[in-house]
Amino acid sequence: KKPVAIIKEMISEKIIDGFKGKLDFYYYMGLPIARKYPRSQGKSQTPASVAQQPMFTYVQKLWPSVSPFVMEAYTDLAPDSGLHKRDWFMRGYYGKIYRYDTEALSD
Repeated sequence: KKPVAIIKEMISEKIIDGFKGKLDFYYYMGLPIARKYPRSQGKSQTPASVAQQPMFTYVQKLWPSVSPFVMEAYTDLAPDSGLHKRDWFMRGYYGKIYRYDTEALSD
């Protein structure tokens, strides 16, 4: 396991963006944590993981074009959740925020 550092409080998003690709900031069990950004260990990826990469790249490129109204909604979800607003956007795009019974909706 990689060592992590417990920090006094989560730093601002602007500072976090400055460390992109170098340090990873997140909450673990309610504690703000910083660690060295995870790197691939050179292991071959599964076919399913490789198949998902184009969709992940597509969704990442959509983020800057999200309307301010929608971005504000994800910003409101992020505090104290341990997830960045972009993570909420990704989950929303993949349909992993809410699950609906689609059969009940079609009645």
